[in-house]
Amino acid sequence: MLRVFKFGGAVLKDARGMENMASIVAGYSQQPLVVVVSAIGKTTNALENLLRLARRKQPEMLRKAFLDLKTTHSLLIRGLNLQNEDLLLHQVDKQFENLWTVLHKLPKNEFFAYDRVISFGELFSACIATFWLNEKDLPVKLVNAGQIIVTDENFTQANVNWPYTVKAVETRVQPCLEAGKIVLTQGFIASGNKGHVTTLGREGSDFSAAILGFALHADEVCIWKDVPGLMNSNPRVFKEAVKLDHVSYNEAVELAFYGASVIHPKTVQPLRNSNIPLKVCAFYSPETSPTLIDNHAENDAAIPKIIFKENQTLLSISSRDLAFMEEGKLKTVFNTLSKHKLHVNLMQNSAVSFSVCFDENPEKLQPVLDSLKDEFVLKYNNGLQLLTIRHDNGKLLQKFTRGKQILLKQQNRTTLQVLMRKSGK
Repeated sequence: MLRVFKFGGAVLKDARGMENMASIVAGYSQQPLVVVVSAIGKTTNALENLLRLARRKQPEMLRKAFLDLKTTHSLLIRGLNLQNEDLLLHQVDKQFENLWTVLHKLPKNEFFAYDRVISFGELFSACIATFWLNEKDLPVKLVNAGQIIVTDENFTQANVNWPYTVKAVETRVQPCLEAGKIVLTQGFIASGNKGHVTTLGREGSDFSAAILGFALHADEVCIWKDVPGLMNSNPRVFKEAVKLDHVSYNEAVELAFYGASVIHPKTVQPLRNSNIPLKVCAFYSPETSPTLIDNHAENDAAIPKIIFKENQTLLSISSRDLAFMEEGKLKTVFNTLSKHKLHVNLMQNSAVSFSVCFDENPEKLQPVLDSLKDEFVLKYNNGLQLLTIRHDNGKLLQKFTRGKQILLKQQNRTTLQVLMRKSGK
């Protein structure tokens, strides 16, 4: 039985997590296994900060933040009590030297630069995880994700070239599995058709696991999380959150699209195409029954699902001459949003205006405003909250909107969305 396991950064951030990962991998090591790892802890956020400081040419702050990130990884390594600790520290030090060089020679293309810098997080974690598992006498072979996942060069949100990727996986991964090796690779990162580093979108390691599952015709793909399984709401926000034992591929796609943080939005499609079950497993209690995601939809409406997104921006776009917001004008708006990589979470239009809601990002918002200001009247609000309820039972809307000012509301047969802010703001 061939499995693909994905371990996220939240569960690999310390020695306890690394030890638990090794225990889980060892339990399945007698059958073909591929392991996908994310950057540890908050490394991706830290790398984004390094990139920001490098662009702003703030050398002292850059050096301090760089050393802080390096120390985080060194402390993790030292906490593992490895026999060959110095060798691993040297390997990771070399990677940090490469990162430092890149930060001082950033490409002019900001999205190309982003992928080049952010990819280091997974390079660090894969190096550490491979070394760690080998010391546990597990036959792990590190295969660089850039050699097996091939994409276009749409940096930060690259699109998979499926024929080339399947061929690369068959060539580089399948022989390792047949030789009895556990294959370990990086999530989130890939390689463009010109050989440049690309990424699959923020939190894209789940998608990496699904890509490999599809290419290998895996029997199942398992995402190991620090929660009991897929929950009907974020347990860190809602105390009443309950585990979902089973949802369909379609329901999982909807939840991911609306912002459920457990699964990357693109993860489900390749698995559904090959009818490969996806399991969301409890990392700290692996004996717990996982959430099963497959093609059966009979349980989808049984429990309401709540998705709450903070720090939202509402951008309202109106024509200057009261002309209709027809297809041509909307095309201009969408092309601008796409160019600056802004993902729309909610949209609504009237005769002469169009409103979009997206995650707050000042560095992306300002170029959008600059591009649209000559043709449109623009207004925006930050600091908003977006509430999405799937399969509402009629009791939740009032509960979660009490004391809030509703700015936008949309509803269809299965989904209710409300964009709101605290009254008085």
